[in-house]
Amino acid sequence: MTGRQLLDPYAVLGVARDASALQIARAHRRLAKAHHPDLNPGEDAERMRRINEAWQILSVPTLRAAYDETRVRAGGGHWSASRPIIRPATPSTTRTWATWLATAAETRAAPRTVRPPGEIPVPPTRRPPPITVEPVTFRDSGWAALVAAAVILLLLATAIVAGRLV
Repeated sequence: MTGRQLLDPYAVLGVARDASALQIARAHRRLAKAHHPDLNPGEDAERMRRINEAWQILSVPTLRAAYDETRVRAGGGHWSASRPIIRPATPSTTRTWATWLATAAETRAAPRTVRPPGEIPVPPTRRPPPITVEPVTFRDSGWAALVAAAVILLLLATAIVAGRLV
């Protein structure tokens, strides 16, 4: 971090200044998955470096408190009075919004999202569909191979005998 200016770690991770440790950890995991150079070959490594530096500051409570104190002492800096408060965007659908803000009973009573005709619904899980077992036929059983081997041996024995008899 020496010799270069560090951007505001809250802005880098996209969290509010009063975000909890869990919110910061979730934001870091989400951004690390989205911008990691090994997972996304076209991504800029500089972006990942900034995300990790922000995480190193905000993940340790003492470093976070020291950073907040130095920013206040330095005249507000990035968090001056003109800076608008960072709030997460309101989810786009009623159902998501209801689960985000309401109790379980209100969520159940909330209207469902109406899908347009022809839209393929998203499956509720990422698991693949269960494997269906096909009925076993004679060809799939071991008996077919055994019968084929017996026929070949019989033909071979017949050819040997026929060759001696001629």
